[in-house]
This record gives sequence, structure tokens and C-alpha cells, in this order.
Amino acid sequence: MNKNYRIFYLDFIRVISIFLVMFIHVSAIDTTLNIGTGQWQIIKILNYFAHISVPLFFMISGALLLTSRKTSSLSYTWSHRIPRIMIPFLIWSIIYPFAASISTNSFSLNDIFITIRNILNHPTSPILWFMYPLIGVYILSPIIKTFIKSANMQMLIYTVFIWLITCSILPSIAVLLPKNYQQILTLSPVASFLLVGGFTGYFVLGYLLTKLKPEKINNLILMFVFLITGLTGSFVSQVIPNVFDSNNGYYVTSIWIPIMSTTAFILLRKLGNKITNLSVIKFFEFLSPLVFGIYLFHDLVIINVEPLLMKTITIHGVIATLMRYFIVAVLSIGIIWILNLIPVINYALLGNKSKKKKVNNIKK
Repeated sequence: MNKNYRIFYLDFIRVISIFLVMFIHVSAIDTTLNIGTGQWQIIKILNYFAHISVPLFFMISGALLLTSRKTSSLSYTWSHRIPRIMIPFLIWSIIYPFAASISTNSFSLNDIFITIRNILNHPTSPILWFMYPLIGVYILSPIIKTFIKSANMQMLIYTVFIWLITCSILPSIAVLLPKNYQQILTLSPVASFLLVGGFTGYFVLGYLLTKLKPEKINNLILMFVFLITGLTGSFVSQVIPNVFDSNNGYYVTSIWIPIMSTTAFILLRKLGNKITNLSVIKFFEFLSPLVFGIYLFHDLVIINVEPLLMKTITIHGVIATLMRYFIVAVLSIGIIWILNLIPVINYALLGNKSKKKKVNNIKK
């Protein structure tokens, strides 16, 4: 496969994923309003399908980091990669408590200090939960890379298989059982599979999928599996609300989401590899470096803009959700693009380095 195409399809998936993340957070309030109506049902289903976004981010990270030689270097990992996600995480962890207290007119330095003090145990903003497993897989990446070097395809499939059985399939079946019988399929915490569990599984899965040849897989079959698992998962989440636990573990423990994410990754990879229009390619390549910053920032836009939009937009239902979504997306992208142009700020807030100007060394 052509290297540029491989990089582009990952950029393509990354940009699609951030749009899905923004939709999850914009439509979250709509999943709690007018429950039972047709409009609510549509938004609820769309919101559930959009949950492939977070797994896709981890799969992209695995596809990139585990194919890079630099990942084996502890010094490179700790001097370059981890600071690029850790520094923005820490800064936004300070910004969000201040922003939240101002927007709710409940400014208290003491409360803000307590929130920030407990940062290791609890995110200062709900959207920052994503950073904890992300930092974890980055720290583990040299270990996983060392394993990947010596692992054949059979070993990689075995690893992912263990992950799916212990972390997804068993919990998914257990939650369907009567409460008194759920412990039958619940593993003891002592039998920890965390090294091949949690979001680390998506990390390895992303790398594995780059080694497979998806061209032979029929698109209609992939679409069918994606739609059926998504609709089933959405139905189960409504019938059994506690399937969505409070710590976002359902991204792993609900087997529907790993299946949806895998089929979506393959479909988007195939679609990305077919894109040849230069304008489309440039659009996704322009947005791709901004994705991390958009993720960290977009909830700040939602907090401050969405209440105003809810009051002023007289239209309701799916159209109103899409209107708010469009406004939040445009504002988030525009502001992050501007911040990305400012040296130092672009690294501190977005994890991006300023592009060095090319020097013409041709002698006249």
C-alpha cells in the first residue's frame, strides 16, 4: 500500500471521528428531552452510532505508534510524545474549572483548587476522561511495541481475542442476566487482564487492522454488521440503562461498540483510500492536525454557546440539534485554527509545533 494513502486514510478517519465526538456532546442534552418521541428516538440512535469515535481514536493511535520505530525509544516517548499530550491536558484541566465556575456564576477559588488538586483521581471536566487512558497507552506504547516486533499475526489475533472475551463479551452477556446471576460471568479483580484490556485492546486492534487486507471484504456485509450491531446496541442501552456506566467503560464492556468500531474502521479505510480529489484531500489534511485541539476545546464552546442557542432557536427536534451542532463545530474549528497559528500557544494548548519555514539553499 502506498504510504501516503495509508497516512491519508488515518487522517480521514481522525477527522470523521472528531465530528462524531462533537455530535455526541451536542446531542447529549437532546437524549434527555421529549423521551419516547420519534425525534428523540432518531437522536438517541444517531448518538449511539457516534460512539465509534473514541475507539477509532485509539485505533488510529495504535496504527501510527505501533508502526513507528521511534515508539521503541523510551527517551523519545518521554521527551516528545508524552509532553505533547500531557502539557495540553494539564493546562485544559486548569482552564475548565475556571470556565465552568464563571459560566454558572459560582466562582470559588477554593472549589477550583480542590477540583484541580484531585486531578490524578478525577478529570476536571467530563470530556477530559479520554486523556487518562490515552496517556496510559502512550506510556505503555514502548512495551507494546516491543511485543509487536516479535508477535506474528496469530499472536496478535490471540491478544485481541483475549481482550474481546474478558473485557467485552463476558460483561455484555452478564448485564443481560438477572442481577443475582451477573456475578457468574464477572471476573475477579485479581484476575486482571488490563495489559490486554481496556482501551489498550483498541490500541493493538488498530495496528492489527493495518496488517489485514480489507479489499476482499464485501462492503455490504460490513455495512450490515455495522447497522445491526449499532441498532442492537442502541436498543440494549435503552432497555438496560446501566449498560452505560459512569466511567465510560462501556466503550469496551459493550461488545456492540468494538464490533461497530472495527467495521467502521475498515469501511472508512476503504473509502479513504478511494478519495483522489485534491480539494477533499487538502480539507482533511488541513483539519487533521487540529483534531486534538478541537477535542480539548469544543466542550468549552458547548458550555457557553449551547444554552444561548437552546433559548433562541425556535425549531425543535433533529433539525435543531443539527443546527446547534453545525454552529459548535464551526466555532470550535475556527478558534482552534487561529490558536494553532500562534507559536507556543499551539504547543501548550494543542500539542502542535510551529511549522519551520523552508530555507532555500540553492546557490545563485
